[in-house]
Amino acid sequence: MDYKGMAVEILKDVGGEKNVPHFEHCSTRLRFTLYDPAKADLEALKKIRGVMGVVMKGQCQIIIGNNVIEVYNEIMKIGTFSGQGKTAAVKTKQKPMDVFIDFMVGVFQPLVAVITGGGLVKAILTIATLYFGMSKESGIYNVLYQIADACFYFLPIMVAYTCAAKMKCNRMLAVIVAAVPLLPAMTKMMGEGMTLFGMAIPNVAYSSQIFPAILSVILMAYVEKYSTKLCPKVLRVILVPVVCFLITIPMELMLLGPLGYNLGVGFTNLLLAVYGTVGWIVVAVLAAALPFMTAVGMHKALLPYITSTFNSPGYDMLNAPAKTAHNISESGACFAVAIKSEDPTTKSVALSAALSALFGISEPALYGITMQNKRAMTGVVISSFFSALVMGIAGVKSFALMNTSLVGLPQFIDETNGMNFVWAMVGFVMALGVSFIVTMIIYKDTEAVVEGNSEAETAEAMELRSRKE
Repeated sequence: MDYKGMAVEILKDVGGEKNVPHFEHCSTRLRFTLYDPAKADLEALKKIRGVMGVVMKGQCQIIIGNNVIEVYNEIMKIGTFSGQGKTAAVKTKQKPMDVFIDFMVGVFQPLVAVITGGGLVKAILTIATLYFGMSKESGIYNVLYQIADACFYFLPIMVAYTCAAKMKCNRMLAVIVAAVPLLPAMTKMMGEGMTLFGMAIPNVAYSSQIFPAILSVILMAYVEKYSTKLCPKVLRVILVPVVCFLITIPMELMLLGPLGYNLGVGFTNLLLAVYGTVGWIVVAVLAAALPFMTAVGMHKALLPYITSTFNSPGYDMLNAPAKTAHNISESGACFAVAIKSEDPTTKSVALSAALSALFGISEPALYGITMQNKRAMTGVVISSFFSALVMGIAGVKSFALMNTSLVGLPQFIDETNGMNFVWAMVGFVMALGVSFIVTMIIYKDTEAVVEGNSEAETAEAMELRSRKE
C-alpha cells in the first residue's frame, strides 16, 4: 500500500496543514481537529484507496484500520500543523457537544496506551501468582507491581500534559501544577491539617485522579494567556511561569482540587447507583448500540469513565463486557459472511475483518462488512445484546484496561471470584456463536450496499447485484 500517497491526499483533502491545529490517531483512526471543517472534502476523503470511512463528529475522523500508524507517520513527515496563516483566523462555530467530544478525546485518547500497558502488567501478575506460584514478596513481583501502579498513580500528571496540549498552553508548567499535590511532603501536610491564607486545605488523595488536574490546567491556560498579554516581552520568560504558579496552585489546593475530586466521586457513585438498579440492561443496550456509536465516533465519549473507573471502584462492569460482546459479535458475523458470500472479494474482506475483530479491532468489520449489509448488522446487534445481557446479569467485572478481544480475556480474572472469568468466557463464546449462527441464517449478498473508492467500482458492484437479483 502506498502510505505516502495516502498521506498526501488525506492532508490535501482535510484542507491542508494550516487547517489543522491538532492531529493524533487512535487504534484505527486518524483524528484531525480542524479550524474550518467546511474546508474538508469528505467525499474526496472517502474515495482515497485505503480509507474505510470518514466521520465528522467533533473531529474529522478518518478510518484507516490496522495501517493507521503507518499513514500517521507519513502525514507527520509532510505536515507541521502549525495552524498559522489565513486559515488559522477562520474558526467555524461548532456544536457544544462536538466541542466537548473533541476536548475529551484529545485529553484522554493519548492515555489509553499507558493505562492499557499498566493493566496488562497487572493481569500478568495476577496470572503469575494464581497459576504459576509467583510470590508477592519476590523482587520481580514488586518491581512489576510498581510499574503497573505508576501508570495510575501519576495519572494526574499525564492528564495535565494532554489537557495543556488541547488548551494550547505550556505543557511543562501544567505538569508542575499537577505534580505539586502529589509530593509526599504536601500529602503529609494536608493529612496533618494544613492551612493557606487562613483557610483549611481539604485532605484530598490526588493520586490517580483526573478531574482536579483538568480543572487546574484550564485555569492555568487562562492565567498564562492573560499574563502573557500584560507582561513586558522582555520579562515574559521569567514572570509568566511565576504568575501561573502563584495563582493556579493555591486555587488548586483550596478549590479546584477538592471540587474535581468530588466530581470524580460523584461520577463514580452515579454509575454504581445506575448499575446497582438496572446495570445488566444498560450493559446490553450499550453493546447493541456500540456499532452505531462507533460509526459516528460517539464511543469515545466513554473515555472519561474508562480512565477513572479503574481507580475507583477499581473495576469496570460496563464498558469491557459491552465492548467484548460487540467486538466478538462483529467477528462471528464476518466469519459467517466469509463462508456464505458468493463474492470472492467479499469473502476475502470478511475473513480479514473477522480476524481483526477477534483481536479487538472492529472497524474493518464494521465499515467493510456489517455497515454495508443490514442482515449482517442484525446478527451483530442481536448477538451483542444477548451476550452482554448474560455478562451483565452475571456481574462480570474487568480489572484492567485491555483490548476487548481474545487476547484481552485475562482482564476478567478475579483473584477472589473464579466464576467472573467463567462468565466472561460464556459471554465471549456466546457472542461469537450467536452472531455466526444468526448471520449464517439470514445473510444474503443482495442486501449489500457497496461504497467503492471510485465511481467505476460502485457501478461494477451495482451491476453484479442486478445480475444476482
